Amino acid sequence: MFAYFNEYNKMIGCYSLRIQEDCECELNNLCVLSDYRSKGIGKKLLEHAFAQAKTLGCIKMNIGIVEENTRLKHWYETFGFKHLGTQKYDCFPFTCGYMTKTFI
Repeated sequence: MFAYFNEYNKMIGCYSLRIQEDCECELNNLCVLSDYRSKGIGKKLLEHAFAQAKTLGCIKMNIGIVEENTRLKHWYETFGFKHLGTQKYDCFPFTCGYMTKTFI
């Protein structure tokens, strides 16, 4: 897990990476507190995640998102993520969308 702190040492954003097979990783829980959104912090966290993934030898990053959140989906697409598909699970009130980004 990696965190982003403001000048008052308050954690205002974070993400985690899970190493998968075949030189892939999964980005999980990238989030920024609502009062700090649209200030470039999410971009900094995502770019940090890219750097960490490459350092760990990953050539592909996978994510799962709430498919209905089209704003978030488009945000990830601006960083090179490609949509793979969706899956509906009975335990979630939303559709899971899956995306991937290849570093090579």
